[in-house]
Amino acid sequence: MKNIQIPKVVKDIIPPPTAMIRETIIVLAGVLMAAYVISRFPALKKFVGDASITVNDRQGNNLY
Repeated sequence: MKNIQIPKVVKDIIPPPTAMIRETIIVLAGVLMAAYVISRFPALKKFVGDASITVNDRQGNNLY
């Protein structure tokens, strides 16, 4: 089996797997913390809800 050499240009553009995993964990933790904070403050929850685009049917059920 032959070793495949990755061109330097590609190495400069694509970050190493450890950096990608670290950034993924940071983003997921940020999303979870934001969801927790929003759920704890009713005024903030209403603000986010009012700023969201929703589609409701005639009975008030949220479709999207």
